[in-house]
Amino acid sequence: MEKILCAYQGSEPYAFISYSHKDKGEVFPVIRAMQENGYNVWFDEGITPASEWDDHIANRILNAEFFIAMLSPNYLESTNCMDELEFARSKDKKRLMIYLKEATLPPGPEMRLSRQQAILKYQHSDTSYFYDKLFHSDGIDICKSQSIRFYSDDAADNAFEIENGVLKKYHGNANAVVIPDGVTSIGDFAFQNCESLTAVKIADSVTSIGNFAFWGCGALASVYIPDGVTSIGDGAFQACDALTAIDLPESVMHLGRCAFNTNTITSTSTPTSEPMNQAWIEPEHDEPAFPEPPCEPVSPITDFEIENGVLKDYLGNSETVVIPEGIVTSIGDKAFSKCTTLTSIHIPNSVTSIGNSAFSDCTSLTSIYIPDGVTNIGYKAFYRCRLLKSIHISEGITSIKTSVFEWCDSLESIHIPDSVTSIGGSAFEWCDSLKSIHIPDSVTSIGYGAFYDCKSLESIHIPDSVTSIGSSAFRGCASLKFIHISDGITSIENYTFSECNALTSIHIPDGVTSIEKYAFNKCKALVSIHIPKNVTSIGNNAFYGCKALTSIHIPNSMTNIGDEAFFGCYALSSIEIPASIEKIGEHAFPSNTAIRNKSSLIILPVFDFDVKQGTLKRYLGNSNLAVIPNSVAHIGDSAFEDCTSLIVVKIPDGVTSIGYRTFAWCKSLKSIYIPDSVTSIGDYAFWGCDALTSIEIPDSVTSIGCKAFLGCNSLKLVKIPKSVTHIGENVFPPDTEIIRI
Repeated sequence: MEKILCAYQGSEPYAFISYSHKDKGEVFPVIRAMQENGYNVWFDEGITPASEWDDHIANRILNAEFFIAMLSPNYLESTNCMDELEFARSKDKKRLMIYLKEATLPPGPEMRLSRQQAILKYQHSDTSYFYDKLFHSDGIDICKSQSIRFYSDDAADNAFEIENGVLKKYHGNANAVVIPDGVTSIGDFAFQNCESLTAVKIADSVTSIGNFAFWGCGALASVYIPDGVTSIGDGAFQACDALTAIDLPESVMHLGRCAFNTNTITSTSTPTSEPMNQAWIEPEHDEPAFPEPPCEPVSPITDFEIENGVLKDYLGNSETVVIPEGIVTSIGDKAFSKCTTLTSIHIPNSVTSIGNSAFSDCTSLTSIYIPDGVTNIGYKAFYRCRLLKSIHISEGITSIKTSVFEWCDSLESIHIPDSVTSIGGSAFEWCDSLKSIHIPDSVTSIGYGAFYDCKSLESIHIPDSVTSIGSSAFRGCASLKFIHISDGITSIENYTFSECNALTSIHIPDGVTSIEKYAFNKCKALVSIHIPKNVTSIGNNAFYGCKALTSIHIPNSMTNIGDEAFFGCYALSSIEIPASIEKIGEHAFPSNTAIRNKSSLIILPVFDFDVKQGTLKRYLGNSNLAVIPNSVAHIGDSAFEDCTSLIVVKIPDGVTSIGYRTFAWCKSLKSIYIPDSVTSIGDYAFWGCDALTSIEIPDSVTSIGCKAFLGCNSLKLVKIPKSVTHIGENVFPPDTEIIRI
């Protein structure tokens, strides 16, 4: 059991502590902390042996200014405890309920006490947060002592808790303190919030002053620091508002971050106090550095929930946060998640790990520095930090994990150190502002969607160390003009460079043996490409929609060309099929491409319309005008999707339905005739047809699917007949006028 002072016996205001003796182990440390912080506390250990129990307790409650109930299951089972609580309530004493453990009051007391202030101590693993709540409880300050009392025996030396030369805690309440000889270090938080302290003389034996050692000593005006002190920690004299000047000896070689208030003047040149977003560098040759401009104050320790060095939760609401040095070694999962007011943060050198989603959805965060001691950054650590413009990744990081910087759409630059060996899936997905990035030679793999939709990325060099590039890794990089693929790559995976609209040329290394489906889909500026001699297969839609592609050489190693592999490559006037080809998929080439076939396969001609059993499956032409054959009864899903050259479409009278996404993204489509036979228009049927100015919906139509005409922004007026009984959501653009007829 910890040693505590006796119950208060004086005439000053005091707090009455009501508790179950079975809970001594948890109650006595709280009593001790209150006494150490100057509060007069009475508890039943102080009853005189001759006193009558009920009268004595009743008198103590009557004379108390404040009543604290230490609630627990043991407390609720004690008749005496419940009597004390009820008596305090009946006398209208100011009360505080401290829940040591989760406990449910009986209905009667619960109703009467429901509006009392309470602290759920069992929920706060960080004791500093609990004591901050306790000492700021409404009405408790009246119980603070007006006289100076020491820890025990009225001897000043006993006010110091010293262990192996470290002054760990000051338990006194004096105005002036002389630190005893023999102390070599003043520990972290040793004098924190000693509000009565005005002057301190530090013993000559002291060599270091710890982090936050005198933090919050607002009345401290005079400090003597001896010549032997070499190190002063982070925030050591922060929030010491009365400390306007201090003499620093030349022996001080390390000054922690924001060691003093900005208004404190030092009489000698001091080592640099670590500025925001910059790591501390020890001065060379024991020479003090010149001071830098004032830095942001270290954030109050009560703003953090810290357990065993892990910052589990940020409890504050500041724009700028400075995490305490030495106290925190790891930033836990979701510690700052959704702190939308946070604009900048300083991570101290003591931190080695940043947890999963640690800063996710910090939508106002603009800058952050990650110190070199950090060896792990969890997945989604900075997910959707949408104002983050730049970031420095520490040299200790070996892997950029999944979605770490996903949706950081203001991120313009990033330094990837040589220690990184892998870039995870979606690591930089939707980083719209990222223009260039250097991938070091240490990287061996780039994950799926790593740079997906990085629309501003113009160039990238993939070093020869990279042996694996995941699917969709550079998909949607619309500004990417050139890319060098490393010689270690053996396969171009699905969608890897799909929709890289500005890509004009690309080098595919000789080691590649396969080009998978949609690999270069819709690379509309790609003019030519060299397929190396070891490639044996080209997947479905691999070069679909590469409209500028004029020539391509298929090597003798090739055995398989997938469905629509080169479909939509309308500038490809001719192509030679080598004898090695064993299979060619459906609609592999556009109808206008002349094929020189050296294989044994029979290649059927491609017609503009692919009709099967009365359903138009696909339009394969490239004309401005499409007249659908009379044999068609249904127009299938996506039949004309992305036919950007199409201006006019004539649908025959026999057609009864227009399917899902049938004319989606036909951006040049201006006119379409829908016959009286059509009864339904599917979801997204004309989605994104921006040039469509008018549409006539016949009386036969009964159903129009959701978003059927959404994105048809030139469509100003639409008349919908009474026959239409079902209309989906968001069918038309917001500005389109709808008239029912």
